[in-house]
Amino acid sequence: MTFLVAIPTYWTHPDGRGREDLFFDHPTPLNTSGTLRRTLESLIPLVKPDMQVGVVAAAADLELYPQVEARVREMVNSPPLPYPVVLLSGSHLEVLREEVRGRGKPEWQTLLSLDGYGAIRNLTLVMAALFGADVLVSLDDDEVVEDQGFFDRIAADLEVLGRRSPLFGLAGLYVNPDGRVTGPEPEDAWALFWPKIRWMNETFAALLAAEDPLPETTLALGGNLVLPAALYRRLPFDPRIPRGEDVDYVVNARMFGIPFYLDKDLRIRHLPPAKPHPAWLRLRQDLVRFAYARRKLRQQEPHPGLVRVSPRELIPYPGRFLQDDLEEMAHRSHTVLALEYLAVGEADAARETLMNLSLLRKEAENPENAFAAFLEFTELWQGLHAWLADPEEAARVRRCLWG
Repeated sequence: MTFLVAIPTYWTHPDGRGREDLFFDHPTPLNTSGTLRRTLESLIPLVKPDMQVGVVAAAADLELYPQVEARVREMVNSPPLPYPVVLLSGSHLEVLREEVRGRGKPEWQTLLSLDGYGAIRNLTLVMAALFGADVLVSLDDDEVVEDQGFFDRIAADLEVLGRRSPLFGLAGLYVNPDGRVTGPEPEDAWALFWPKIRWMNETFAALLAAEDPLPETTLALGGNLVLPAALYRRLPFDPRIPRGEDVDYVVNARMFGIPFYLDKDLRIRHLPPAKPHPAWLRLRQDLVRFAYARRKLRQQEPHPGLVRVSPRELIPYPGRFLQDDLEEMAHRSHTVLALEYLAVGEADAARETLMNLSLLRKEAENPENAFAAFLEFTELWQGLHAWLADPEEAARVRRCLWG
């Protein structure tokens, strides 16, 4: 069994000051050391000959790509790690796009992008296919792997789950700095009307209480995610989701009749830096995300090989945000948050907060069929991976990318 361990990493301007084309939760400023090297060093005692480690480097400002690529290469190589790391960034993306154009498939270029979380995760899947990996293990650059049996546990889980289902995904848990796997609930008044962390914690609590050591889950974390080749070659991340691409992937898999399971003991230490963005901006991403995901569920139509997914079967999380009362929760929470901003003299932040409600309405009323668009994207994805499944073609593209 061969593994591709994929680590996306996100970067922004020095000191975090500058225009950002893309939203990332906590991108690393270019003038800091960040957390990526710590993650890579935690893998030193775990990497084996049957593993390839890959890093996908993304920039919040598209003009930063040359600097980001140079900075990440420096971090990977100085000092050298005792195992090789393959880097994929802006310059490699252009090579990939040229390859698919040369094959006469310009439509595949839409599958290859660094514009957002879903698109970046898809490039990790492409990297796994290029190396012919049996399994993609997705980590994040703000984590450390402390369990010396981490990959052995994954291999054992895959053997067990392979007897349950021919096609499946596997998720693990984060251990936070306080040693818990549940997150602290915000104490802000607005969060009472937007209980995202509480509903996530309820979902985790139910999973942890399950008798089955590998219960089926509606919730997965992108920094501890295991995708066998049969899954990642068939199903992409939805690049239109602005945030929460991991949970969205589980829901999409469910549409295809593909279950996800949680190993309650497959744990990774999560050490995230502080989030630099204001609450109104993080909420904006969530509003658009949930409205888009709800629209995709509402627009489901009968299709061969697909099953209809209801928000009710995804409760508490993410299902509670995919129902008809999303607007009511949004209006209550945002009104309170806007008043909080006004109380401390932050009128601009209050205006941006209320602007979120307009964006929610715009997304909710979007006439485009999100469900049909994702099926079309998936069909293109499967064509790309049918090409990459040819070992000679994959080897040739690897040479073009990395020599």
